[in-house]
Amino acid sequence: MALFALAFARIAGARVTVISSSDEKIERLKALGADATINYRTTPEWSKPARALTDGRGFDHIVELGGEKTLPQSLRCIRPGGTLSMIGVLSGSSLATPLGLIITRQVRLQGITVGHRDGFEAMLRALEQHRVPVIVDRVFEFPALKEALAYLKSGAQFGKICIRH
Repeated sequence: MALFALAFARIAGARVTVISSSDEKIERLKALGADATINYRTTPEWSKPARALTDGRGFDHIVELGGEKTLPQSLRCIRPGGTLSMIGVLSGSSLATPLGLIITRQVRLQGITVGHRDGFEAMLRALEQHRVPVIVDRVFEFPALKEALAYLKSGAQFGKICIRH
């Protein structure tokens, strides 16, 4: 989803900052249009340099993919009145976050899904219209489903993992 979030933000004309887990992924994200990047493994307190990218003002909109481990930092670098859209819970789905940041910064928190057919088809039309490449990292045959899921869980992929049946 991070690649789609990057693509749709670029389509909307946004300046995009991406937080990722490796320098290799960061280089690929830059090639796809990320304006700024931060490696969260080498910069564990990434909210500070992220906020500095906005001259301390904070981001207007954050697409949050990580969940419980990244949400507190996302809240520290969003601007007052900003929107935080949650589309994933990669690091866990429990909510142990400083709720005061949501209240005092008047953050609008919303969930995003593309779980219904109309939304999915609209997303595909937008991708096609704007010629956004769909990046496939790896294709697994169906008998290797366990291996595919382990690869997905590892977080090593860059792009989609496909299962061929």
